[in-house]
Amino acid sequence: MKIEDRSNRYQIIWDLGRRCSYACTYCPPHRNNKTSSFVSYETLCKSMNSVAEYALLYDTFRREPALKKLSFTGGEPTVHPDFFKFLKYAKNEYPEFSRGLTTNGWFKNSVLDKVLSLTTGGTLSYHCESTTKQKKQVVSNAIVLREKYKCNVMFHKDYFEECIDVCETLEKNSVDYVPRIIGDDNPDDKKSIELGYTHRYTRDQMKWFRNYWKQKGQNVTEEGNTQKGLGRPCCGGRCFKADGVDSYFLPDTNFLGWNCMVNWYFLFLNSEADVVYTHQTCGVNLDGKVAPLGKISEFDKIIDDLADNLYQKKVPMITCPKTFCGCGMCITKTNDNIDEMFNRHVKEQLNYEIVSQKESNWNIDLTVKRLFENVM
Repeated sequence: MKIEDRSNRYQIIWDLGRRCSYACTYCPPHRNNKTSSFVSYETLCKSMNSVAEYALLYDTFRREPALKKLSFTGGEPTVHPDFFKFLKYAKNEYPEFSRGLTTNGWFKNSVLDKVLSLTTGGTLSYHCESTTKQKKQVVSNAIVLREKYKCNVMFHKDYFEECIDVCETLEKNSVDYVPRIIGDDNPDDKKSIELGYTHRYTRDQMKWFRNYWKQKGQNVTEEGNTQKGLGRPCCGGRCFKADGVDSYFLPDTNFLGWNCMVNWYFLFLNSEADVVYTHQTCGVNLDGKVAPLGKISEFDKIIDDLADNLYQKKVPMITCPKTFCGCGMCITKTNDNIDEMFNRHVKEQLNYEIVSQKESNWNIDLTVKRLFENVM
């Protein structure tokens, strides 16, 4: 079997920090706070220069250049005082990079104008635990941004009917949206359920989710009242190929032992923690270990290490050491014909070398959580 994203985009997920304008009960402390300091404008610009060099190095060895997509997240990126100044720098210096944004969507018209002019698209999320005034503003912003942004409606189990109403409003106004299960990146963790970070839904609520995806032409199971019984949609709302069939979600995201090209299509920066990973929830590096590629402040070494691999014409092929894949599930991977997959994406003179972590305790998606436990 193979999974493949044919969009040929190199996605740079850039976490600017934990600071957020919300405090949702289902958002754990390693994902948001009100106290984190902001990374300086100068540091962001220097990091962008390194990101561009790293991405263009991969391009040198692809069959065709990738679409290079920056995607800023947090926390809430728009609360950073230099965020839009930095977007101007990225737009002027690296126009070939698109500038995406993942935001809670709560901002006034002055910020909305900057989002329209300086970003090229992204995701806006609707959260039920904000005030009525805030939620009305978010829906209004989603409608204004509908040409470039989709909306993730975070389906709070205690505000389920409200979420349905929001989806209906968005649909009437031609806003692309995805109903999101809260905790779909950690569906069976008892502690997460106990703390409220993962929601458990009633059978009727799960029936609504199943009916929604059936109407979208997706094949879903009739059994179970948990998100595991339903499957997981692509968090970017993308259509990808699962054994040649168009799909928006997978019933199972266990790819333990599969070969994966995540390093060719993803990069994750966390400015607050000063680290670079291949992917924010995968975290498997080019040695096959769940560990960073290195520090943002030492990006030159990361670039040199990659260049050594590529110019020796023997590049790493990661073997997944985890039993649950987060939002990298749509990236090209296979448990079958590696040669066919590899050769379709890279230049002919390259050879791959399998790298794997022989033993792993990373049975669930904890990369970002452990990252912040180590720095806090």
